[in-house]
Formats: sequence, structure tokens, C-alpha cells
Amino acid sequence: MLAGVTHLIAQEQSGKVKSETKETKATVQKINKETREVTLKKEDGTTVTIEAPEAVRNFDQIKVGDIVTAKYTQSVALTVRKSDEPPSATGRESVSRAPLGEKPAAASKRTVQITAAVKQIDREKREVALVGPEGNTTIVKVPEDMKKFDELKEGDQVVVTATEAIAISVSEPEK
Repeated sequence: MLAGVTHLIAQEQSGKVKSETKETKATVQKINKETREVTLKKEDGTTVTIEAPEAVRNFDQIKVGDIVTAKYTQSVALTVRKSDEPPSATGRESVSRAPLGEKPAAASKRTVQITAAVKQIDREKREVALVGPEGNTTIVKVPEDMKKFDELKEGDQVVVTATEAIAISVSEPEK
């Protein structure tokens, strides 16, 4: 689990939050109600066909010409703390859907917090060996602008909180 976020650790400054949001829109070109497939024309002109799972409420409300908007947000917060607690990992997830009878919409948010212990520091190479909650060790390159690197000591903890959120909605085209 720790290995999946180490590249994010290397990009962050201590005590800072980095957030990025991307939004994309596509136009419904074709609908196959039997297979629940929707063909979408993206902003760059390419098309993609997706299958809407049964969890997509109000599928019958979708019409050719509707606009599908997807907004994806990812944020990462990194802090360094002194602690006697062992490394840990926690997570939570939430999902919401459109009310019955309205155009399809859904939102999902997932937050993971991972705590890793600083095992070893190589100040010349600006590398830190971190021990994750499963006992795995990962070497992380620390960027020059991480302000607390000089204060970091073996035994300190690095806490990474990563959040991913996606919201998808279907709306009628503007006239």
C-alpha cells in the first residue's frame, strides 16, 4: 500500500496540500437500452462506448444529445510528526446517486491515510527509508523544497492523506 503513494510523497512539501481537478464533457451519440451501452463523443472528437452498470439509477432518462460531465479531483496532504505510534493505514469511502426520476448523477469520494516511520535518512542523497504499516521499506527521494527535511529524524513519522473524488452528471444540452 505504501509503495503506491511514494511518488506523491516525493512531490509534496511538508505540511502542504496539493490538489488538482480535471473536468471533461462528452455528448451522448447513441444509446442501447438493452445492453445499457452509451456511446459518447468526447471534446477531442473521438468516441467511446461505455456500459452503465445496474447501479446507474435513472438510465432511461438519458437521451441522445445529453451532455455527460465528469469531474475528477485528487488531493494529497503530507505532514511530518514525532510519534511513538506504529505505522498505520486507514481509509473511508462514500458514494451518492441521483434521486429516482432525475437525470443520472453520481459522486464517489475515497480517502486513504497512511503513516510510515522514518527508518533511515541519507542527507547527501536526500533520500528517506520509510517503513509502512505492513512492514515494507520504501526509499523515497525528498525534493529540495521540502522545508522540514533538515529537521527530520529517524523514528519520525510521515503521514500522507490522499483523497480522490469523482462526480458524473448528465444534463440536457444548452439551447
